Amino acid sequence: MAQFLGKIGIVGAGIMGLSTAQALAQHHEVVLTDAQGFPPLRCTPSLMAGGMLAPWSEIEHMPPEFMSAAANGIEFWKNQPQEKTGFRQNGSLLLAHRDDLYILDRFASKLASFKNWRFVNEEEIAALEPALAGRFDRGIHIPEEAFVYPPQVMGKYAQEIPARHMEEYDISAGKNRFDWLIDCRGYGAVKDEPELRGVKGEIAVVKNSELTLNRPVRLMHPRYPIYIVPRPNHEYTIGATVIESADEAVTVKSALELLSAAYSLHPSFGNARLSFIHAGIRPAYPDNLPRITIDGNIIRCNGLFRHGYLLAPVMAQCVSDYIAGTENKFTHLFIRGNHGHSDHQRSEKKLHSAA
Repeated sequence: MAQFLGKIGIVGAGIMGLSTAQALAQHHEVVLTDAQGFPPLRCTPSLMAGGMLAPWSEIEHMPPEFMSAAANGIEFWKNQPQEKTGFRQNGSLLLAHRDDLYILDRFASKLASFKNWRFVNEEEIAALEPALAGRFDRGIHIPEEAFVYPPQVMGKYAQEIPARHMEEYDISAGKNRFDWLIDCRGYGAVKDEPELRGVKGEIAVVKNSELTLNRPVRLMHPRYPIYIVPRPNHEYTIGATVIESADEAVTVKSALELLSAAYSLHPSFGNARLSFIHAGIRPAYPDNLPRITIDGNIIRCNGLFRHGYLLAPVMAQCVSDYIAGTENKFTHLFIRGNHGHSDHQRSEKKLHSAA
């Protein structure tokens, strides 16, 4: 029987909150809350995300020192039952139209220090993605990248996490109810975190029965690069807009760019059925890197930007290890010297909670 070491409140049931609840529930009494109820019913950024585990494709937003943590995130999802996550690891395929091949070459220069990628020619592209045969001269294949299916992940987490659920409460008041209070509200925490900003990402989900893709495909373009992620039942998520705005409305311009780019990848998207189009607000700090901030018994996990599914499990384990007083080799990436709670205070709280 598990020994419960303390009572922990987690505010926010997106992928960060759910990952943290899963990491902590074995040894702690966990209360998970969300402003939308539990599980969240609205189209949250975590629910509508691409679910890509693609740190090398995101090298422009992922410093080299985070790569080991990112690989750990991929390994975490790989070790989960596939029926719970929809995990697939067929790599990513990056393509560009003939006039835009310079963008592909420029991106390759950013990957030069890594060994786990290769240029592919027209024949190799056809072998990887037969539906795209004859459409592209060159591309980049990154075989270690993967993806999960967010609705499947969120649904399974919500069912399996042994947590009690309450309506959302005020953070400052809630800290007195728990040994630790963990704030995973994402952009919802903007009033309490002055440095946090919202970055809008728009995605379209379409059903295209005429096309089969085996992996996420990224189309490199000077104005509107996109990714296309295959989903069950011939659905595809089309996304990649990054707009400095907290406005959740989808603009006509963005919708046209996403859908036109998909059509340029393969003309069958012209006959696809549009399931929905949605905008989500990604939380980001000025450096676009996630943080764990500790203030007394409040732990804030935020700023995941484009790396939610990739880094949330890694951050969650860092939080769990911090509370337990255990070393974690990735903690320094996220906390970065912003402790507001000394190791001595943490140890005293741990002893008190276990008593």
